[in-house]
Amino acid sequence: MLEKLPTRVGIFAKDLCGSSFDVRDSILQARQHGMKGTFIGTAIKASSTLDQGELEDIRKLAQESGITLGLGIGMLNPYRPERSSEALEVGNGDLAKGLLTLTEAALALGQPNVMLVVGKEEDRFNRSVTWSVQLEEVSYFLKRLEPDLRSLGARVLIKTHEEITSWEVRRLLEVLDPDLFGAAFDPVNLIVRMEDPIAAADRLAGRIGQVHVDDARLLWSGRGYSRLLCPVGEGCIDWTGLISRISASDPDAWYWGEIHRAELDVPFRNEGWFDFHPDIEISELAAWISKGRPLTGAPLSLVGDIEERVREVASFLARQVIYG
Repeated sequence: MLEKLPTRVGIFAKDLCGSSFDVRDSILQARQHGMKGTFIGTAIKASSTLDQGELEDIRKLAQESGITLGLGIGMLNPYRPERSSEALEVGNGDLAKGLLTLTEAALALGQPNVMLVVGKEEDRFNRSVTWSVQLEEVSYFLKRLEPDLRSLGARVLIKTHEEITSWEVRRLLEVLDPDLFGAAFDPVNLIVRMEDPIAAADRLAGRIGQVHVDDARLLWSGRGYSRLLCPVGEGCIDWTGLISRISASDPDAWYWGEIHRAELDVPFRNEGWFDFHPDIEISELAAWISKGRPLTGAPLSLVGDIEERVREVASFLARQVIYG
C-alpha cells in the first residue's frame, strides 16, 4: 500500500478526445473523467496564432474548471530541424526564438513547465552523425536558452522518449541549471532502451517534473523483444513501486496518462546493438530481461486496444485522486 498517492493527475487530450480535439472540450472531458489536467501539446492547439486574448480565454476556462493544462514545445535536435516546424514557424526561422515563444505562450496558459522531446529512435542509430555528437549539440543549444528561461520563469522538462536513456537525460541535466531544466519520466519508453524503470527513476530522482503513465509487455520476437502495449496494470511496469519512489523524491510531479502507439523492437541479438547502449550494466540488464515473455502467437497489433487502454489509464489515475 502506498503511503502517499499522487493527486496531480491528468491525461493527454489526443487520447481522451481524439487527435483533432478542441481544447475547450478536452478541459470539460478531463473534468468529467475525474482528472485534474489535460495535456494539449503546444500552445498552438489553444490558439493557432498564439493570440493573447484567445490564450487568456482558454486559461480562464481551465482555471474555472479546476483543470491544469499540460504543454510541450515540440522537438529539438539541431541535426533534424524539420521536426521543429512549429517552433521555426513562430520564430520566423529562428529555432531558439520559436521555442521561447512557445514557452511564453505556455506561461500565458498557466503552465511554467514545458515538455521537450529530443528526437526519434532512428537518430540513435544514425551512422553519419553519432548519437553522442547529436546530444552535445542539444546540450549546447539548451545552455544558450538558460538566460531567457530564467527571465521568463519557466522550466523545460526533457522527456525520456524512445531514443534517449535516463543516463543520457541525467548527463544533459548535470550541465544545465536545475531550476530551469528537469525530466519528463516515461517508463514505457525506457524499457525499449533496456532500462529497469525503478533504477531509471533513481537516476533522475529530484529532477522529475512529470510522469507519463502507460504500460507494456516485453514479448520475445526472435532477435530480442518487442514492446507490446497494453492497459495500465497489465504490463511489466511496476507502477506501485514507481509511484512510491517518485513520490518520495519528487512529490510535486504531475502524472499524465499517455497512450503510446509506436510498435518498437529491441533487437539486442543484432550485431552491434550494445555498442549503441554503452551505459547498460549486467545487473540491470538481467532485471530487464526477466520481464520478457515468450512468443505464444503473433498479435495483430502491438499497440493493443486503444479504447480499453484509455479507459484503464483514466480509471487508474482517477483512483489516485479519490484515495489521495
